[in-house]
Amino acid sequence: MAKIMYRVFKKRVVFSKGPIRLIDCKVRTPQGKILSRQVLEHPGCVVIIPRTHAGKYILVRQYRFPLEKYLWEFPAGGREPGETFPHAAARELMEEIGMRPGRLKKLLEFYPTPGVSGEKMHVFLARDLKPAVAEKDEDEDFELGTFSHSEIGRMIRRGEITDGKTLIGFFYLKKSKNQ
Repeated sequence: MAKIMYRVFKKRVVFSKGPIRLIDCKVRTPQGKILSRQVLEHPGCVVIIPRTHAGKYILVRQYRFPLEKYLWEFPAGGREPGETFPHAAARELMEEIGMRPGRLKKLLEFYPTPGVSGEKMHVFLARDLKPAVAEKDEDEDFELGTFSHSEIGRMIRRGEITDGKTLIGFFYLKKSKNQ
């Protein structure tokens, strides 16, 4: 079956700050209709599942401004210009929990909000953690917690963990042999 394509024929930057840009796109549908769509351009980010030697997982609790509340999450962050995703994962882990991975394994990648953004999240499992220090970003004020896989599952069932990337990482671990 031949694919009928949508075609973006005009883009205009509406807003740009740091790595994120809001783009207004003019799109021609396969039927010839012209649409206007707003898209967030994002360079991608990393999600790190830090597993301790004891088989527990480290989560960060941080304030999320759009929600006006704190969330428990796996550590995550953006990729710097020219930085590889594995390097970004190691750097973010040092910034957020003060550890560096001895081993880092890519598990999966996914689009968290494909209806509005092309952002892709790259999920890594970090093992053999060793203390390391890196400068935190200005908004990084974390509480750290160490939890077993079953404790995280209970937190999800109680509605204490609602962050999408953490849910995806948890259920990926649950279905795989990476626990």
